[in-house]
Amino acid sequence: MYLRTPKRYRPGRQRHLRLISGRVVLRLMLIVILAGAGWLIWQNRERVRSSVLPGLEELAIAVQTQVAPAPTPTATPDVMLAQVECLNSYRQGDLEKAIEQCTVLAHANPNDVGLHYQIAHALIITSNFGQNKARLQQALDFAERTINANPTAPDGWAIRARVLDWMGKYGEALASALHARALDETYAPTYAFLGEIYQDLGQYDTAQMYLERALELDTEGIAVADAFRNLGLLYSNQGRWEEALQPYLAALQRAPNQPYIAVELANNYIALGEIDQAIAVLSSIVERNPRDTTVLFSLGNAYTRNGDFDRAFEYYRRCLDVDPNNIPCLSYLGGLQWSDGDFVTAAVNLQRAIELGSQDPDDYYQLGHSQASLGRCDLAIPYLQQGYQIAVQREDARRQASFIAALQSCGVRTPAENAPGAEQ
Repeated sequence: MYLRTPKRYRPGRQRHLRLISGRVVLRLMLIVILAGAGWLIWQNRERVRSSVLPGLEELAIAVQTQVAPAPTPTATPDVMLAQVECLNSYRQGDLEKAIEQCTVLAHANPNDVGLHYQIAHALIITSNFGQNKARLQQALDFAERTINANPTAPDGWAIRARVLDWMGKYGEALASALHARALDETYAPTYAFLGEIYQDLGQYDTAQMYLERALELDTEGIAVADAFRNLGLLYSNQGRWEEALQPYLAALQRAPNQPYIAVELANNYIALGEIDQAIAVLSSIVERNPRDTTVLFSLGNAYTRNGDFDRAFEYYRRCLDVDPNNIPCLSYLGGLQWSDGDFVTAAVNLQRAIELGSQDPDDYYQLGHSQASLGRCDLAIPYLQQGYQIAVQREDARRQASFIAALQSCGVRTPAENAPGAEQ
């Protein structure tokens, strides 16, 4: 506790008393001056109003404009329009537009399980068979949103399983699918995706059992096209091309808006030598999906096999107009140009394909051969050596021989030639 102590008295000079202080006098003078100014203004009020007020008004407007500018309205998405466009685009088969518009709609409906499932599914099947990693990541994000919309429903867990399977994460995919099955043993898409996962794991009998179960549970719903497609894929993976046609046709009949099914069906026709049939299937799809690079590449490939190189060039170029970094289209266009003797242009496209990650030994051979044909062995040798190593790793004797011959033409001996006893 603090004790208050009285201040000590300190003697000083005596203060002189004044009747009126200087401050009071000053205030009285100001009052007199202001009163006089007010009287003058009042006597000349018309003149003051005409000369002073317009300037003050202009100043007030300028200040108001600077301090409080009119706000710029924020553009808000038209949800009603997005709803119409989402449905129409999906029905018409324009999946790119469908994804865009359905995404706008999904932001306004975060608890719509079916909508988020549909977007995730569309992102998966437009990922160029899993080569577009960024799109698969988007699909995984929407699969997670599907789960968040209703964690106790199997939808999100099932579509998440498919995304993970296309990512090559088979263990995680299987766990997610089994969880979906535990939540609802009658949900058919789970079995369709389990059939896909198990064939990726090489267990074809188990895969077929799950696909047949999916078709038993669902004859008209969302699982039917996926189940038939995966059954066709199962036969294709075993080289049973003829048997694969019927399930693929059934899948395409139920989902004509899904181009990847048409591409896989066309691949089966090509394997059977029915190139014209493959072209017919792909041509009907590309009309609805003119910017689908998978369809454009497949048409280019089909025309290449049919010997119609002009049409092949057309579709490969259209593919690259949509996606300049599309590795398959760069690779195959470069290969056509190499076959045509256009080594300068071929070298540009083949080098770009390799820079983007191509591990096709033909790209390395054709690029190296193109550079050597142009008298640039110094540029050719590194690609020929890399391609040779890829061929060795794959135990591809035919391509190894091609690389050895090309390297010899540039005066380079391969490790195989330098091995003891190689010339005996």
